[in-house]
Amino acid sequence: MKRMIFGLLLTVIGLIFSGFSFIHAAMNPWTYNGIGGLRGSFLGTDMTTPFVIGLVVMVVGLAVIFYEAYIRK
Repeated sequence: MKRMIFGLLLTVIGLIFSGFSFIHAAMNPWTYNGIGGLRGSFLGTDMTTPFVIGLVVMVVGLAVIFYEAYIRK
């Protein structure tokens, strides 16, 4: 049960972190070397790395929850 709570916390932290990075990039339009849109905003505001880190943390948390719920006996 403790590991499931840990996985849930990881998922929530990753979701908040990647959500903040996404909102920051979306609220600050940018054109980076001719690349526009959301991808250009991620590159121009240097939020690509934090966004990817947040997604990785969220996926790890989901993997921990899945392991605890379905695989572990």
